[in-house]
Amino acid sequence: MRVDSALRDLIEEVCAADVSEEELYDRAVESIIDAAAHYDWVGIYKVEGDELVLNAWRGSEETEHVRIPISEGICGFAATEGETVVVDDVNADPRYLACFPQTRSEIVVPILADGEVVAEIDIDSDTKAAFKEADVQLLEEVAEMMGKKVAELSE
Repeated sequence: MRVDSALRDLIEEVCAADVSEEELYDRAVESIIDAAAHYDWVGIYKVEGDELVLNAWRGSEETEHVRIPISEGICGFAATEGETVVVDDVNADPRYLACFPQTRSEIVVPILADGEVVAEIDIDSDTKAAFKEADVQLLEEVAEMMGKKVAELSE
């Protein structure tokens, strides 16, 4: 089974289950970090007012950025724009809020519920230019499934 279809299946399973929003995020990061060798740190930040708050994460170490103003960083930019952001070289992007010295690239994918950004998937890689179009497509599908579940939970 291909990794992308395996991840889709896992996320579909989680979204079909009777889970809370927090459990959804926790199980999702657990599934996503195992999906590809170049996913070195995975977190889900939830929008709370004018901040992004780290809700769940997997990786070798914690980040100091557990609360990020929506006006700051690549995560803030993705939340403000409501679009996926891929940074091939974090050291060349002035928006980057350094979490780990070994991080070389990042992808941030917004999770939308009822047309509004409610959270986002943030993935760091220790490999420069690690994220390809296949990653973007897969993670956007995952985010879409999760957004539908979040909308369902808030009904």
